[in-house]
Amino acid sequence: MRILSIMTLDPAKASGPPSDEKIAVMGAFIEEMRAKGVLVDTGGVMPDMLEMRIERSGDSYSITDGPFAEAKEFVGGYALMDIASRDEAIALTRRFLDIVGNATCHLHEVSVA
Repeated sequence: MRILSIMTLDPAKASGPPSDEKIAVMGAFIEEMRAKGVLVDTGGVMPDMLEMRIERSGDSYSITDGPFAEAKEFVGGYALMDIASRDEAIALTRRFLDIVGNATCHLHEVSVA
């Protein structure tokens, strides 16, 4: 099964940029997941880069440029994992959050084309 994990952060609870130690630990975790064939893709989302919302209603579209001040949290990154079970998704996500700290991961099973 493929799982898309989207990490969100609350700016009020964020601890700032990661330390060199956390970066090294995260790098080792990512390499371990890649070596096992679990990690398909991962990446961070830069808060100062392109952000927009495109919404369709009937036959019309609205495009709203960000940042979105009303949001209480922002997307910090994602991971696409190819795993065997829900339990494995939970275990890997818990390990990830132990490294990251205060954050939330939203897990979604995705279909494979």
